Amino acid sequence: MSESSVGTRAAGPPVKRQGVNPMLETVSNNQIERIVTRMLPGARVRDAAPLGARSLLVTLSDRQIVLRLPAGFDRWAGEALRAEELALRALQAEIDLPLPSVVGAAEASGDDPPALALSYLAGTPLPEVIAAIDEESRFAIGQALAHVMARVHSYLAPHYGQLRAEALPAPAAQPAMPGADVAYLRERVATTAAEAVARGQLNPEQSDWLQRRLADWVTTTGRPACLVHGDLHPRRIIVRRRERDWRLVGVVGWGFAQTWRPAWDHAALYLNFAEPDYFGLRVGYGAAYDETTDRRYDQVREFALLPYRLALLLEREQADLALAIADQLGNVHAPPVIATPDEPMNGVHRDE
Repeated sequence: MSESSVGTRAAGPPVKRQGVNPMLETVSNNQIERIVTRMLPGARVRDAAPLGARSLLVTLSDRQIVLRLPAGFDRWAGEALRAEELALRALQAEIDLPLPSVVGAAEASGDDPPALALSYLAGTPLPEVIAAIDEESRFAIGQALAHVMARVHSYLAPHYGQLRAEALPAPAAQPAMPGADVAYLRERVATTAAEAVARGQLNPEQSDWLQRRLADWVTTTGRPACLVHGDLHPRRIIVRRRERDWRLVGVVGWGFAQTWRPAWDHAALYLNFAEPDYFGLRVGYGAAYDETTDRRYDQVREFALLPYRLALLLEREQADLALAIADQLGNVHAPPVIATPDEPMNGVHRDE
């Protein structure tokens, strides 16, 4: 943390913070104080230090908070600050989960950018300590992450796409939505495939073939949309050493949260945690998540993940890998037809 005290500086020049988001390099001490005061009247800022690409760890007289600054707009998740705020407000009752809570939010005012204040979860981003974590603890961290995400995915919404303040996901029943998941997946793939053609990464014939392969293969779950993190990544996992092992103490970075299917988070995790160091974590995550549900399309199964991997790679502008994924669709068993909650499977209702 910086040696200087933000609260005692007389002037407000930009605070130089090397190697971080340009917004963090230019935000002044006076701006930090004004933003915090608008969210928390009477709060006294004592210090501020960089914490991640678009965050500041702000020390107040009575506690520490994380000040999140704008990070841009995603077509599917919307504006990052807004998505993060809505996701965490939806989850605010989950006090036993290792999630930050919303302390306050401030709109842009004059030269001050909008900001979101979150509770501070003390710990270390996973990539910084992964080499020091034994395989058993890596497996346990994966299990813990799976249980967190299963709870998050139990929050259902009546629509796919950006979070809406008037219809936040909640742990309450929603009507079945047969076909909605497939339609939304195909919309996203069609949009990003067209952009790949425009960039010269795909030709029109490849784009058409890819979309036909997807349409012939993917099957609706009939399930309503659920809350997803949107970008599970090692740097968004906060851990802390406790005696001889390491524990999961935070899942942060909710700026890509949206209403989608659990497979979107599974696919992102298996791509973002692909390094050998995370093998035990991946195994722990898959095994523990699959124990939380008997719905095979929600589990970490290859046939369920491939279409979402395809869409994710297209959105990351990796069309060549998306084509490879489309080629693999024929190498797994055809997906079974999954009954909706109101339909029997093999003549048996789920509650029997």
